Amino acid sequence: MKKITINHINEDIYYDVLENGLRIYMYIDKNMHNNYVTFTTKYGSINNEFGVGKDGKFKKVPNGIAHFLEHKVFVQENDPQPEDYFAKSGGVCNAYTTFKNTTYLFSCCENIYDNVNYLLDFVQDLYLTDENVESEKGIITQEINMCNDRPADLLYDTIRKNTIKNNPFKESIIGTVDEVNSITKKMLEDCYHTFYHPGNMFIVVTGNFDKDEMLRIIKENQSLKNFKSFDKPKLKKYKEPDDIVVEKDIVECNTNIPKLAYNIKINVNKFNMDTRKLSIYMYIIFNLLFGDTSDFDEEMKSKGIITNTLYYNLLNIDSHFIVTLTNSGDKYDELIDEIENRFKNIKFTKSELERKKKVLISNEIFSYENIEMVNEMIIDNIIFDGKIENNIISLLENLNIDELNQIVKQINFDNKSIVILKK
Repeated sequence: MKKITINHINEDIYYDVLENGLRIYMYIDKNMHNNYVTFTTKYGSINNEFGVGKDGKFKKVPNGIAHFLEHKVFVQENDPQPEDYFAKSGGVCNAYTTFKNTTYLFSCCENIYDNVNYLLDFVQDLYLTDENVESEKGIITQEINMCNDRPADLLYDTIRKNTIKNNPFKESIIGTVDEVNSITKKMLEDCYHTFYHPGNMFIVVTGNFDKDEMLRIIKENQSLKNFKSFDKPKLKKYKEPDDIVVEKDIVECNTNIPKLAYNIKINVNKFNMDTRKLSIYMYIIFNLLFGDTSDFDEEMKSKGIITNTLYYNLLNIDSHFIVTLTNSGDKYDELIDEIENRFKNIKFTKSELERKKKVLISNEIFSYENIEMVNEMIIDNIIFDGKIENNIISLLENLNIDELNQIVKQINFDNKSIVILKK
């Protein structure tokens, strides 16, 4: 077992790799009374075209299949079902599918070793029949219809379709009704056996437990199972252009209050910088421009143009960042004008940057008081960086004002797509 020390914070994350390729990450806090455990496969909605085997010939599967699999993994042939099993020990289980991963999780105060053992067992045991696949389509169709009725979901689906041309990030994680209805038992089995191999998965255990006993439990569990050698799937690469798809889109829907999304598409390859560092600079730039302590925020609220601070989101689609500013209100045209005026002649001061650095460093330190945040940080690091970032404080400390202002100059703020939802 190896130990990864987070520099300047002096927190330790323990790490091991089993013979079957399963990676194990453990963070221990003896002051905690609860535990939070995640079991993740590096398989998400964007992995809808891949090659396996010697020929590596690409096959395409319907959008939504990763999410469909998440539903079916939760169905076991024999009782107890996962929700019932964890509930008996006072635990709670759940799962979620993102663009890049599918994660199964539980939280509990007691019986963590038994619960980890069960988590590994139910995720690594797929039970499919033609009947239960068909019946699931109706359930997911209902979920799709509910999402289509939610303005927030409609907004973010439209954002991606209007800014992303080729990359499968543009597609819905859950898929469309037609796509879901085209999914077969064979497709689900192929995707499961391709991506749910231990060599493509990792487990993160955070909380109050004995690391050596946890490692023993996981090793013993995996030693009782037979897996073929991992044949890493070949994933399709996409060439994404810099230009957006639709510059302005007004969508009529069932919303009481209009919603605005102002989106900027940024080619990350033009910056010659590590994407994590670049993403931090992006957060600082847009937080200084529009955050709750900015002059913009105060002025817009005093004018009655906004009532709540603009919400910032960054979607990393590998080749590009999609930066999104969202807000609700009737005065969206005035807000658009004010946002675009703010993009003119931007230049930040050293004191502004130093203030934001202190906040970010403080947030990193205090995040270790929350085991769920630590767990999610580890997942994020593995999915996007392939490793634990143990020098994040040094990275933050070394951010400098010249670099920040140079990045601002390189951003093409005119490469934008605006989405408005209204009744």
